[in-house]
Amino acid sequence: MAQPAASPSPAAGVPTPIPVPTIAPSAIPTLPPASSTLTLPYPAVGTPAPGVTASAVDPSVPQTVTLRQAILIAVAKSPVLASARGDLQLAKASVDLSRVPILPNIAGTASTSHTNAPGGTVRNNGSGNATAVTNEFTTNSLSASLSQLLFDGGRTFAQIRSASASQVSSIDIYQRDLQTVAFNVSTAYYNALSAQRTTAVDNETLQQDLVQENLVIAQYHAGQASLVDIATAELPVAQARVALVQQQGVEAGAQAALANAMGLDANTVVRPADDASTYQQVVANSIAIPTYGKAIAQANLLRPDLSSAAQTVAAAEYSLRAARLGYLPTVNGTTSFGSQSQNTNGSAFTPSWTIGANLTLPIFNGGQTRALVEQAQGNLTKAQASYQTTLLGVQLNVKQTLTSLISARAALDATQVAYNEAATVLRATQAQYRAGVTTLPLLLNAQVQLTTALVNEVNAIYSFRLAEQAFLYATGQNT
Repeated sequence: MAQPAASPSPAAGVPTPIPVPTIAPSAIPTLPPASSTLTLPYPAVGTPAPGVTASAVDPSVPQTVTLRQAILIAVAKSPVLASARGDLQLAKASVDLSRVPILPNIAGTASTSHTNAPGGTVRNNGSGNATAVTNEFTTNSLSASLSQLLFDGGRTFAQIRSASASQVSSIDIYQRDLQTVAFNVSTAYYNALSAQRTTAVDNETLQQDLVQENLVIAQYHAGQASLVDIATAELPVAQARVALVQQQGVEAGAQAALANAMGLDANTVVRPADDASTYQQVVANSIAIPTYGKAIAQANLLRPDLSSAAQTVAAAEYSLRAARLGYLPTVNGTTSFGSQSQNTNGSAFTPSWTIGANLTLPIFNGGQTRALVEQAQGNLTKAQASYQTTLLGVQLNVKQTLTSLISARAALDATQVAYNEAATVLRATQAQYRAGVTTLPLLLNAQVQLTTALVNEVNAIYSFRLAEQAFLYATGQNT
């Protein structure tokens, strides 16, 4: 069996050539999941500033949270929702107060009094002298009274319906507040993820630029590069350091915004866990994109603020009806039962009772009823206009978010294609550079194009996620 030929030994006196370092192509086909920040000092370049980034650990909150966990924490801690719950209590109290006139009014009274007063002068017929007489006695009484509305033309029932519609409107507002909190948290959540990913990209860019700089320095020592080439390689390194430091500040701000949206101290350590590890999973886990007709139908059915506006119109209609019924008479039934002492010492009780009805007929009240009707009519006009404004806003919101969602999906697909092409160009340029058939500026330009494509992919991924959340919020599906 033939043996392979041995490599020829270098000739005597001929120095062994220095191997030229190679540039490895990017090994990042897609971005890895981002669930924690990089172990970098802040700032990565320059004087460290300890204590600026999040450092407070809340034992009741996980340091790494999913989107659902972040929303649930915000619901529990949000002061906005606490205020909305107070509004619900006030709305319930208004309903209870509106029911008071139709319920019987029962009152009990107990009294005692002692009277000591001169009763006048009595003449003594036998002696001819006048004697002063004093009236002194004690009176005790017990009584109970009952009054009941018998007829008011339905005004009270109209007021009850108005208050009930207002209560339903408050419930709808609370549900929309829940959706708003969920939307704000999801926006802060994906902004924080985007900031983390961008920091990782900027750090990776810096490391690759350092590798390229070291390569050029090694080539310079091997006599294959000039000082101009070194300066050319040093410029991207300096630019990458600036970008990394600036992005670290953006990431710290995004982390603080997420903690704040969850109702936590902005200094609390809370990191978002990514819901997709690759670009393909982002696409696979995306929501279905409906037609505008289907989307607006969903919004009309699910948007609590639209329902709240409709309930406000109903409440105003019932209030107007109640105001107009103020021209009708009112009938109230009354009855009472009591017992009162008859002796001067407060004893010998004698029972008594009464029963009757009162008819109140409005004849003239200075135009108060007419003014109340005009006020109710004005409130109804405003409520109807507010409903139309809300409806138009919903339609515009759905249209804009739907088109943004479609554009974000298309942009995400395009950025993935651009990234693959940029990676292919970089690998080809690296091979050409190693073979000596291209220049360093062209190699650096290919690296910049890959970095730009990777940054665009990061932005596209989270722009798509944000567009999804905006569309779900616009159609009322993000509860």
